[in-house]
Amino acid sequence: MLTMGIFTRQTNTPAEADVLLDSAGRMDGQALAELHDRYYPVVRRYVGYRLGDLEAVEDITAETFLQLLDGLQKRGGQIRDLRAYLLGMASHLVNDHLRRRYRRGEQTLAGEHEEIIGDASPEQDADERSQQQAVRLALRRLTADQQHVLALRFSQELSLEETARLMGKSVGAVKVLQFRAIASLRRLLDEASAI
Repeated sequence: MLTMGIFTRQTNTPAEADVLLDSAGRMDGQALAELHDRYYPVVRRYVGYRLGDLEAVEDITAETFLQLLDGLQKRGGQIRDLRAYLLGMASHLVNDHLRRRYRRGEQTLAGEHEEIIGDASPEQDADERSQQQAVRLALRRLTADQQHVLALRFSQELSLEETARLMGKSVGAVKVLQFRAIASLRRLLDEASAI
């Protein structure tokens, strides 16, 4: 396992992943537990990057693994790239959640249950929360593909090639999508700060 700051990336070989996935497909409890332990932080970090509501993050992360169980039972050995399957499923669930919330017109609290950790003063905490809220609101105004590419590139620290493979796009298309997402995000944040 390679560690990069607080993030970890699994380095198991494709053969090891296939054996684990095959065992999980047979509903082997130990294999299912290992898959959960290995990929839960990956999925939670991705969902957390896209949403600020900790309750929704936990719910969607759990639902992603329930969908995996369902997929393993229905598809058997047809899941080829577990990480791609889980992040794709999480992306769909996040998009569904955001659509439902938009239709209902839900209002969120400014802090959305986020906690700032550290020895900062109350003023610094308030500034940090305000900045985080502004970024989250701006992120939500991006297209689903723009949100997805930013979450994969920055919450998962995936390379352009890995992101392209997971999204089913060319590397060039991912570069353009990321560039446009960052430009849109910058514009939205500038507009919010001008108000």
